[in-house]
Amino acid sequence: MPRIKTIQLDSVVEANDKLLGSDISGATRNYNVIDISRFGSIGAAGFLTTTGVLNSGTNITTFTVDLSSHNSNYNILAVNGANSIAFSSLGSLTQGKNGTITITNPSAVDALTWGALASTVYTPGGGSINFDATANALAVLNYFVAEPNKILVNYVGGFGSYPQP
Repeated sequence: MPRIKTIQLDSVVEANDKLLGSDISGATRNYNVIDISRFGSIGAAGFLTTTGVLNSGTNITTFTVDLSSHNSNYNILAVNGANSIAFSSLGSLTQGKNGTITITNPSAVDALTWGALASTVYTPGGGSINFDATANALAVLNYFVAEPNKILVNYVGGFGSYPQP
């Protein structure tokens, strides 16, 4: 095996470049850069539209953010009815993950409501989120998994066009 100092530096990193490392057992492995970039929040790009699931017993549509997914960013297209957001796979393996959830309201909002978030979700000041219920409104919910049982969130809604001079 050559000495590291004799190996030429590569200034162009490509998705299929190989890296040498060890897995959790200590065994030597080859890893593709693209696979490493998909691990946790690293390099997760784009937004995944999360499909809500209607619970016919409660009549609540729940949008689940799977923290074990390679994706970190989600789109929620709210329904004109009761909505809720749930986080799955919360634990030590997802600690440190963070991302953004965009919420788009439907054009008809006469029955639009949002349920409380789980007790594992923490907001600034510990208050409830006052979700924007305006037709076609866009809101953003940023999240950070601070501990195996704590998700910190920050909600911003009521966006308007930036005033031009």
